[in-house]
Amino acid sequence: MVKKTDYAELRGRLKSLSKTPIFQKDTLSFSKQEKVSYLYALMEMVVKESNVRADDITDDMGKLLTVMESPCLMSNYGLCPLLASHYNLCLGTIMNLAGSNRHHLQGYIDELEQLETKGIYMVTEIDHGNNAMSMQTEARFDKEKQEFIINTPYPGACKFMPYLSSEEQPKLAIVMARLWLEDQDCGVHPFIVRCRDKQGRLLKGVKASKLSAVDLYSVSDVDHSITAFEQVRIPYYAFLGGELNQVTPDGKFITRAKSQREIFFNSLCRVEWGKIVLTAALMSPIKMAVTIAIEYARRRKVANRRGSHSLTEFQFHKLELAKAYVYLIASVSLYEKRKDICLHQKMELETLAMNAAIIKSMCVEMARDALNICLARTGAQGKMVRNRVISACILNDITSTAEGDSVPVLMKIAKELITGGGLLPFSEEKADAPIASSARLFTLLATREKALKSQLQQEISESSDRDLAWNNATPIAQELAWVHGIRNAADALAEREAIQTTFCSLYILQHAAWYSANELISASEMRELIGYTQRSLPAIFDEQAINVASEFELHDLIELTAIGSADMPEYWLRVAEFGGNSEASEHLASGIGERC
Repeated sequence: MVKKTDYAELRGRLKSLSKTPIFQKDTLSFSKQEKVSYLYALMEMVVKESNVRADDITDDMGKLLTVMESPCLMSNYGLCPLLASHYNLCLGTIMNLAGSNRHHLQGYIDELEQLETKGIYMVTEIDHGNNAMSMQTEARFDKEKQEFIINTPYPGACKFMPYLSSEEQPKLAIVMARLWLEDQDCGVHPFIVRCRDKQGRLLKGVKASKLSAVDLYSVSDVDHSITAFEQVRIPYYAFLGGELNQVTPDGKFITRAKSQREIFFNSLCRVEWGKIVLTAALMSPIKMAVTIAIEYARRRKVANRRGSHSLTEFQFHKLELAKAYVYLIASVSLYEKRKDICLHQKMELETLAMNAAIIKSMCVEMARDALNICLARTGAQGKMVRNRVISACILNDITSTAEGDSVPVLMKIAKELITGGGLLPFSEEKADAPIASSARLFTLLATREKALKSQLQQEISESSDRDLAWNNATPIAQELAWVHGIRNAADALAEREAIQTTFCSLYILQHAAWYSANELISASEMRELIGYTQRSLPAIFDEQAINVASEFELHDLIELTAIGSADMPEYWLRVAEFGGNSEASEHLASGIGERC
């Protein structure tokens, strides 16, 4: 993927779509079935507007990422998993692994491209969670009929949480299953399995739980299900081996892979892009949440003996929101820089995996810090779904466990750092530079990364049991991965000098004990750094954060929330309707206006 395309026009159309009445519909009183039906109606509108083609998934992921970044997804966060599953995981897996078999699969591709069916992806099992290499769903080959048979051998192998419980939607799944050819375990592979027909009816042998079975906490309802297969037959060409794996008509397994691990990662070829796709869907919500929190502080008044004051006049409030803004800009900048590299530079899968791991783990966890501040600083209003703060927190938390939980992903980064290399080379060390300079701060970050890497390598190399040593050293590994991610985020902030130095300073102050114990910062320098952040944060708030709505062009979307509306009490009166009597609400609003 090396071509550059400007998707500004698509971005504008999707934003306009997000402001239409259908996307702004209040669905909080809907039943779960009504919410799911509404969600799929929105999905169809986004798909029609964006016109993502099958070849876009392999040739230019920029288009899909533009869709995922759009504010349409803030109208209903269920759009995030549905679009990611349909395009990246289901259609993307077929496109990546079709190979010379594409002519047999073109019917599936056309259905998915035209949304005649919705694509879903089944990996996770009840017993195995993210440990997908241990999955037990079976695929066996019937040589006589030239068909594969998909089967769930025991309850723990049921697929957990695919989007299959709605009885209204046609569904086509990529099902990951362990291929058995007689008694030979041939590893985990993807198979195309039609689960619901065009009328939404389950096909023979496919078992899906009812809509209410999976009680996932969320602000939008998706048709999650618990799914099992009972001897489900699929055609020979529904096996997706790509250029690496083949099952011959006489039931022989041929592979160019050197191990089952290589087979596994070939099968899950879209998961790395999946990390980036899910992170893309966080961008609009976290921008909106921080903007809403700052707007709330600007408008909210507190009275004391000296009169009425907005929350922005209180130093603690200002410092906290400035931190949230710094973490937001760090997250967005890291995402944008690494996304651009992944889209426009040719790279091996291992390099893509490292980029994806850093994008997802760092952006999600930095956003978590920002969102927690926003939630704390917006009071009860921040807990209201209509104000977009709590919903962003929930989406971010759910994203943290999708396509790999943050902690295992950080462990993967650490392993790569001690066996290979990171994404950002070390620059010249400048240990004598002023403490609040970018040169010194980058040196301090690099020094900590090098020290943690050396410590981790030593603990593992000196142990007779490397697995035990790794387990005992996971806190070090996590910190190693984290500081490498911090360096990447700081590097992405190169054009925002004040934010860059403040961001680095906040990290170093969090680890002040380590830096002091290793005599890397003197007591006087530590005091100077504390003073610097106490000055820089208010300045960042006054000069940059306060304008965040303009920076991200969110004024029109903020106005649709309670906090951002022209008159918050009037907004809530319209919502209240006092027992369904909208006239009473209007009368009360009129009375309030007269008294004021």
